Amino acid sequence: MKKRLLAGIMCAVMALGVAGCGGGSKSSDGNSGGEVKAINLKMAVTPSETSVWMVAANEFKKLIEERTEGRYTVTIYGNEQLAAGDQTKGVEMLFNGTTDVDLHSSMIISNVVPELSVISMPWIFPNGYDSVDEYIFNEGSTGSEFIKKAVEAKGAHVVGIGENGFRQITNNKRPITSAADMSMLKVRVPAISLLVDVFKTLGADPTQMPFGEVFTALQQGAIDGQENPYDTIRSAKIQEVQKYMTIWNYCYDPIILSVSGNIWNKLSDEDKAIFDAAGKEACATQVAASRNMDAEIIEQFKATGVEVNELSPEAIAEMKTVVAPVYDNYIKEFGAEAFAAFGYK
Repeated sequence: MKKRLLAGIMCAVMALGVAGCGGGSKSSDGNSGGEVKAINLKMAVTPSETSVWMVAANEFKKLIEERTEGRYTVTIYGNEQLAAGDQTKGVEMLFNGTTDVDLHSSMIISNVVPELSVISMPWIFPNGYDSVDEYIFNEGSTGSEFIKKAVEAKGAHVVGIGENGFRQITNNKRPITSAADMSMLKVRVPAISLLVDVFKTLGADPTQMPFGEVFTALQQGAIDGQENPYDTIRSAKIQEVQKYMTIWNYCYDPIILSVSGNIWNKLSDEDKAIFDAAGKEACATQVAASRNMDAEIIEQFKATGVEVNELSPEAIAEMKTVVAPVYDNYIKEFGAEAFAAFGYK
């Protein structure tokens, strides 16, 4: 009798223990289990923490961690750390799932998604930021849809579009006031065939090298100049080794915040909505910060002794005529419809 009573008590204790285990929190896939372990996402960003790009990266991290209540965390790797400084490799790592979240410029992504080269065509946005807003940042705009479809066709998902800005040119030879002033200028350009074509057509000597080498190359006179958006020039301290900067807004450079297919395809519909909203909000905050800095950076450059001039509308019209053959070649390659997405007719 005592043995039967003891066995009954043991069974009851075991049953209570099983019931207690079943009362734990749910895992991210909705199954019962113990405490959920946070999923950490590796986020690749091209520039350093001093760049305005980090406004988007940090805001996205904050929003994801808050809105998923810590189920997802984000670790940001700046300076292209995950790809050892190789920007194109960094983009490839997004598409093969090695990195989980990615922030790269459309120009660099075009090495893997060639049709994005259209965005970087010289003076495709004739009215500056007004044109950019119309074709990229307005909700459902043709340009933003083009970008999303192109990236997503490669397997990643775009959650937001930010801004690197219009690219300006600096050099140590002369102010640039006309196409003739571009003659034989040795200008560093990214490893993008479009920009090589543009600068050759303008009569310059485009030179490709990693951006990390540009400051020293300018300092030593190995190259005459370079082209980049204001904040990139500032964060790399290029103004310290250049005499002239010409504002010509020849090429616009958005940055694209994407999530790898490996991560995106595993998210619940609820979490997908959280990621989309966080990406959109983070990039909107970054765009506002970037534009607010432009005038301030110009004044900083002038204060360091850089001579700043703005290319006249007449000179821009002349240069657009000079680079018309580049347009002809790329329209043949990507089609008129791709150009129309960004307002080119």
